[in-house]
Amino acid sequence: GDQVVVKADLILEKPESVMEAKSFVKSYGLSAPRTVGACVLTHIPSMAQVSGVDTAKINFKKSISESADDLVDRLLDSDAPILSCAGGLMVEHPFVKDFIDGIDGTEDSVMGLSKDLVLRLLGKLKAKLVQ
Repeated sequence: GDQVVVKADLILEKPESVMEAKSFVKSYGLSAPRTVGACVLTHIPSMAQVSGVDTAKINFKKSISESADDLVDRLLDSDAPILSCAGGLMVEHPFVKDFIDGIDGTEDSVMGLSKDLVLRLLGKLKAKLVQ
């Protein structure tokens, strides 16, 4: 599986610099980013395969735009791996949680792999194997 962050018509992968991470974060107060994660399950003996996509929308408080530079600096000071995360933020980090109004979807989906998606795909794979 893999995941990207989508904002308007842009795909935000891992930021290439601190400046780019700050730019990403500033934009989150203007419109909500979405995570898009995909997963493929393969039953090796039969090579039967199923795949699916899950999305979630992260609704940030408007104040994240004004606080973006400070937030990213604080995250860096605490050794948060912002340059290793699609979109530059980890929703589970306490500094980031303060700026979240809500998530349309599940937190595990935003974090990288939807448990619901995996369970649905396991059910589809099982059904394929009993045919």
